[in-house]
Amino acid sequence: MKRILINQGFQLQHSEEAEAEAARIPETISPQEIERRRDFRDVLTFTIDPEDAKDFDDALSIQTLENGHLEIGVHIADVTHYLIPDSNIDKEAYERSTSVYLVDRCNPMLPEKLSNNLCSLVPEQDRLTFSAVFTFDEKDKLVKRWFGKTVIYSDKRFSYEQAQTILENKPSPELKAHPLFEQLDWALKNLDRIA
Repeated sequence: MKRILINQGFQLQHSEEAEAEAARIPETISPQEIERRRDFRDVLTFTIDPEDAKDFDDALSIQTLENGHLEIGVHIADVTHYLIPDSNIDKEAYERSTSVYLVDRCNPMLPEKLSNNLCSLVPEQDRLTFSAVFTFDEKDKLVKRWFGKTVIYSDKRFSYEQAQTILENKPSPELKAHPLFEQLDWALKNLDRIA
């Protein structure tokens, strides 16, 4: 697998300079940054990815508004918050252009602190995102849309297979034991219906 990457011109490791820059990025989100964003941390939010995924770059949220409308958010990790233009990380990301997924591994575009941590929408952690938020009325007609910077908190990490068991009304006992199971069941079924 390493030979495939090398033969295609991909670097196997990030430079020491890029790793050093990544190491200096704070693990916590400042209150000032949260204040600049729309806060979705109290809205039911989850990710759905392959079972063996290590980085979770998108999440879904859903809530019923006071007027009965459904608000659905599609949240993408806000990588640009962490990439300073012309920094070593930015230059390497430009050169790499993408993460490369092989059968047994991923050669990430960004250092691991970013790709598998700060820019990964892992459960039960505040994360910075850029979001598309859609509001649907009682007849599932799109009545409003909003795009912007947000902060989220993922309540659950689903595999595709787990999510499918909920849609088929066959969740495992372990899944049913999740403290938010009833809300997650409602959320997945409503998202599936609207999709």
